[in-house]
Amino acid sequence: MLIHHGVRGSIPCTNYETSKYGGSTPCVEIITEEAQIIVDCGSGFSKVKFDEEKPTIIFLSHFHHDHIQGLPFNEFNLKGPKPIYLTNGIYGKNELKNILKKYLSPPFFPIDFIEESHFLKFIDFHDVSSICKIIDFDKIFLNHPGKASGYSFDLGNSKICYLLDNEFESSQENELIQFSKGANSIIWDGMYTEKELKTKKGWGHSSIEQGIKFGKKIGVKNLIISHHSPTRTDKELDEIKLNYSGTNLIIAKENEKMDIYG
Repeated sequence: MLIHHGVRGSIPCTNYETSKYGGSTPCVEIITEEAQIIVDCGSGFSKVKFDEEKPTIIFLSHFHHDHIQGLPFNEFNLKGPKPIYLTNGIYGKNELKNILKKYLSPPFFPIDFIEESHFLKFIDFHDVSSICKIIDFDKIFLNHPGKASGYSFDLGNSKICYLLDNEFESSQENELIQFSKGANSIIWDGMYTEKELKTKKGWGHSSIEQGIKFGKKIGVKNLIISHHSPTRTDKELDEIKLNYSGTNLIIAKENEKMDIYG
């Protein structure tokens, strides 16, 4: 099962114009028989319920505010449950810990959250497979200011690729095609439309139209557009969905559950 806990980019923006698709910033949960996988800890992370029977692994794509702002605001902070593993595809465990410690300590945060959260276990990406041997984890470097990682999760009879916060360029295409080969679901950065992208060069995001073209090239079953612009209204997203009806386009909606094998 795949759950979109947060689908918005840059800042949370829940209001009457965004209530249908949601206004929380990025957080995706993938639930399998072997593990509970979380990708990014935007404000949507506050809604994640932790499974006590399975290992929980958090993958951070990068450290921009909208992807880590929800980390301290989850019920696990009150319980101090089982170990929760946290990793990143670019930085090792010590660098990862230090980066988050700077952000989640005074003067930017009331307490030193990282030091007080003893149940958070920082691990190197290459050690993730030792926690869950059945799932095949992979990473790819994305085109985003400050560096970002994309991830793939091969579950055997299903593969999911997470490609948010990437400014798609033609030079990436072959590598992205190989990385996404065999995926039945791709979560694509649709922050902008093709028209909007013309004035947003260097901002680190792709367009919805680029995602549709890429999805067609590799024949992916589910092209899931996420990281919606904070200015994108429900009405506009409905219109985009209607314009591409009959295609494999899916507009990510907060709290929506999807069959990862579908």
